[in-house]
Amino acid sequence: MNDTRPAEAQLASLGTHLTTRRKAILKAWRESVESDPELANASTLARSRFNDHIPQVLDAFADGLSPGRRGARAAMPEKLKEDAGRHGLHRWQQGYDQRQVMREWGHLHVCLVDELENYGLAHPAAEPSVMPTARRALARLCSEGVCESASQYAYLQQTEAAGRLRDLEGALMQLHELEHQRAEFWREAAHDLRGSLGVVNGATVVLNQGDVPEPQRARFLTMLQQGVSSLQALLDDLMDLARLDAGQERRNLERFDAAAVITELCAGLQPVADEYGLFLQAEGPTTLPVEGDSIKTRRIVQNLLLNALRYTDRGGVTVSWAERRMYGTDQWIL
Repeated sequence: MNDTRPAEAQLASLGTHLTTRRKAILKAWRESVESDPELANASTLARSRFNDHIPQVLDAFADGLSPGRRGARAAMPEKLKEDAGRHGLHRWQQGYDQRQVMREWGHLHVCLVDELENYGLAHPAAEPSVMPTARRALARLCSEGVCESASQYAYLQQTEAAGRLRDLEGALMQLHELEHQRAEFWREAAHDLRGSLGVVNGATVVLNQGDVPEPQRARFLTMLQQGVSSLQALLDDLMDLARLDAGQERRNLERFDAAAVITELCAGLQPVADEYGLFLQAEGPTTLPVEGDSIKTRRIVQNLLLNALRYTDRGGVTVSWAERRMYGTDQWIL
């Protein structure tokens, strides 16, 4: 038992040394990551967001070398696993893919290996078991870190995939409902068309009679004009729908400020929100230059907003817009 005390004391000293060197280790880790061309995201993060939960992981590693934890032979603390998992979660939220998270852990491993090697060279009289024990603890640390980060990352991917599946199922249900509404629209349009034609036909028959009194003739002439106008409007609507179904809707593509269009529309619909007792909040950059059809964009947003206000029982509606880059293309989202 006496032979183990010097080694335990030296491991505790090593743990204390690692604690005092934490800032230097984190600095070396970031520099190593930023030199990796596959980890370009790192340079965009503030220091605290980049470090994330890794300082707590390093503290757990240093504590694990103390005699109270019986050296690296003890299992890694649960807190270390939690912090490693949270690090994977934050990297997901910061836009990292799984390979990038793993490479980052690799850089941290190398930095800690260098730190242990330098410590070993500076303490050549250390007990023979000290540095191998520390290296095993480091291997376990990085193994746990990689596993927990990967596990958290995989869980988030599954959650996102499940969410996409739910969205797809919802979209299919909406498509079926849209098809039903479209069929109902065509049925109603045919009914309205038949009714308008009946009015026109009836008025025409009466007007062709030569002995119709003038007051009655004027009334039927008015009916005829109204019927023709109704037929014209109905046919225009049917032509628009036919063009939409055929994918031939004309678009006037031009540069316009989407933020200005949406902001103006929200201001115009504020009285509607007030009438329903709802709030209507607009959030987004003050300008958002895009290319598209401003009139049709306004029509789409207006329809969405009116439906949102109509079918919201309480609370309100928030409209937000932003720009993003996805799949190699610039996009804007509403």
